[in-house]
Amino acid sequence: MPRIAYLDFIGGVSGDMLLAAMLDVGLDRAELERELSRIVPEPFELSTSKTTRGAVSATHVDVILVDESVQQLGWHDFYRYIDESDLPETDRTKIGAIFNCLRRAEGEAHHEPTGTTHLHELGTLDTLIDIAGAVVGMRLLGIERLHASPLPASIGMSSSSHGKGASIAPATFSIIKNARLPINVSAAHPPKGECVTPTGAAIVATSATFKAANMTIDAVGYGAGTRNVDTPPNVVGLWLGRSATEPSPLQRTAANVGVKSQTDVVLIEVNLDDMTGEELGHVMATLFEAGALDVWTSPIQMKKSRPAVILSAIAKQSDLDTVASTFFAQTSTLGVRLRGLERLVAEREIITVATEYGDVRVKLRKVAGVVTQIAPEYDDCATSATNHSVPLRQVTDAAKEAAARYIDD
Repeated sequence: MPRIAYLDFIGGVSGDMLLAAMLDVGLDRAELERELSRIVPEPFELSTSKTTRGAVSATHVDVILVDESVQQLGWHDFYRYIDESDLPETDRTKIGAIFNCLRRAEGEAHHEPTGTTHLHELGTLDTLIDIAGAVVGMRLLGIERLHASPLPASIGMSSSSHGKGASIAPATFSIIKNARLPINVSAAHPPKGECVTPTGAAIVATSATFKAANMTIDAVGYGAGTRNVDTPPNVVGLWLGRSATEPSPLQRTAANVGVKSQTDVVLIEVNLDDMTGEELGHVMATLFEAGALDVWTSPIQMKKSRPAVILSAIAKQSDLDTVASTFFAQTSTLGVRLRGLERLVAEREIITVATEYGDVRVKLRKVAGVVTQIAPEYDDCATSATNHSVPLRQVTDAAKEAAARYIDD
């Protein structure tokens, strides 16, 4: 049975609270630090301590940087760290998706173009460690599906570098609105102050489902925030266990094939007969930036035998608002077609291998844990072929041979 987990947002959620909850439920701190060192550019340490919030015994985590003078970071720094990391591709994709969610929300909150906002509290290595730690931690714990309770609506005020504000920050509200996250606004004793941070909301929006789950419990952990209040306690609970329901036919097929099943994706399509090839190319690039998993065109004929194309995109349900908005903003369509999809997805990993023509990234496809395909990255191979004045095939063959030796070793 697949390992699943449940987040109980007792007193809110933040990135460090999620990290602490995973450590409390049994995640090995040293192993997490080793994995995070593959993406965090500066030496650091995760300092943990047992504490209580109200009557709940929990773990609290602090990030200690060896060099406290690390400068303020921007969006381009975070994406560079992701690109240069040698974490598995699945990790890097998920980390990038969380930063995309956070970046869009910050742009909306400050009424500025996406990616141009100045990061204040978020512009630190703590943010990278919180987001990467959540993704890596779930992988190390073997969590295949994450369920969550509704977020709590807090009351009162919060404080930031911008001054006093509402208890729910504008960026957090943007994430809640865009991802359609359920929020409990009728609690008898709501938490006071900021209890859901933008980072915590972004992690939850891209990683969790709010569908009901039947599960057996193996372990329970609690992550503590910095505020020591007990109405309610400033903790998030993490229940770790196994699904108590029978797997679906798709899940059984995925298990038999040795891949993963995915049901939270949507196909979006439009018919277009009045856009140029250049315009379509721009739309396709914009859709990828908006979060689409794949984009393509197919030739068709419309009424009066007019040549046209179908523009298709696949996106996660959580990114549907942004992707659908891009269709309406960037194309001439009056409407889009939507269809829920089920997918079988092989595990993928990107490695970098050394060849006589330079370093080349290679994508490995794994089925049932076995590498079944080696695909050198075209851009790397093309650059090396140009630099060394050799045929492209010569570089790709060298990269495949180097990757095969890497796998054997």
